Amino acid sequence: MVIRLKKNKEKAVLNFHPWVFSGAIESVASGTKSGDIVEVQANDGSFLAWGFFEPGSQIRIRLFSYHKQDDGKNKDYWFQKWNAILQSKQRVLPKGTNGFRLFHSEGDGVPGLVVDVYDKTAVLQLKTSGMIRLREDLVQFLESFGMDTIIEKRDKKEDQKQESYTVLKGTLSETKFIEHGIQFLADLPYGQKTGFFLDQRDNRLLLKNYAKNKTILNTFAYTGAFSVYALLNGAKLVHSLDISKQALDICEKNLKLNGLFQEIETGKHKSLEMDSFVYLKNMDSGFYDLIILDPPAFTKNVSTVMQASRGYKEINMKAISKVKEGGIVFTFSCSQHISSDLFKKIVFGAAKDAKKKVRVLHQLSQSPDHAYSIYHPEGEYLKGLVIQVDGEI
Repeated sequence: MVIRLKKNKEKAVLNFHPWVFSGAIESVASGTKSGDIVEVQANDGSFLAWGFFEPGSQIRIRLFSYHKQDDGKNKDYWFQKWNAILQSKQRVLPKGTNGFRLFHSEGDGVPGLVVDVYDKTAVLQLKTSGMIRLREDLVQFLESFGMDTIIEKRDKKEDQKQESYTVLKGTLSETKFIEHGIQFLADLPYGQKTGFFLDQRDNRLLLKNYAKNKTILNTFAYTGAFSVYALLNGAKLVHSLDISKQALDICEKNLKLNGLFQEIETGKHKSLEMDSFVYLKNMDSGFYDLIILDPPAFTKNVSTVMQASRGYKEINMKAISKVKEGGIVFTFSCSQHISSDLFKKIVFGAAKDAKKKVRVLHQLSQSPDHAYSIYHPEGEYLKGLVIQVDGEI
């Protein structure tokens, strides 16, 4: 099946960007169906790339190959590609870690495919029709890699309260894994993303440099991974704040997995079930030495970026205003539509309105198993700053 682009619309493909939008297409071969592998041609008929056709999306074609001979129409091609990605991930994994992102969509040249591994359990998200067609081959590959349990998660629809899932192999049970030698439970099957925020691995490790003897607030705590790292590295007091009781229950299980029973019993760790916005607004100033802001994505489309920016600014301004003088804020945005530059401007605005001296100590991104292609800057979805607040300006 051939899809031909309009005149002068091939530049993005020649620059190896993996998306072809609907407005760039001049003609589609008759009979082309959703999920079909298509040959993308320039207006003069010359070959450009191979990709998956997605007629229901503004991103009409997602590209996976720029070589005429690599058309992706046989299983050997995908097995070789997947195995090469696996080898690259094993090279960047730190010691004592068996939870990682195996396939990261466009970042790994497999558009629409996300697979996270938790020890012997793999969790799939198949986000394009083309990848859905490869489901059986993918399961076979994961079995060959030693996966005992394979789960497919699907994004929730507007009328659903939770994401749906299917067990493709094995049985669903409590899923444990290790990260930097620390034990965790993944929140399967109903947790956010695939059950754990693996993309924050390196940023959690950085926290150990700042945690000792500190009073710490972990907002939007989810499964409490930042809290576990903080307590294991000498924090004086940690409050884990989340609106979800289910998330906080898993947070406490993660603490116990790592022998932090006494910290719970003595109140050195406390779980607070409430809205992070409300808590930040009403909490006393100067109590916390360090505040972590790791909210869910406030926007998933361009039309709500301004509204989301106001939300990010609000929580950052509250944290900057109320953290102890000389204190630290770890602040993040995981929204693809909030660029790194925009995020810095948001934090700048928050600091300015709070009238505080603020220095940037670190600029943060996602862990290297979540690498993004230099040709696809949209893949840099997680951005973060570690800032120090030095008092009134």
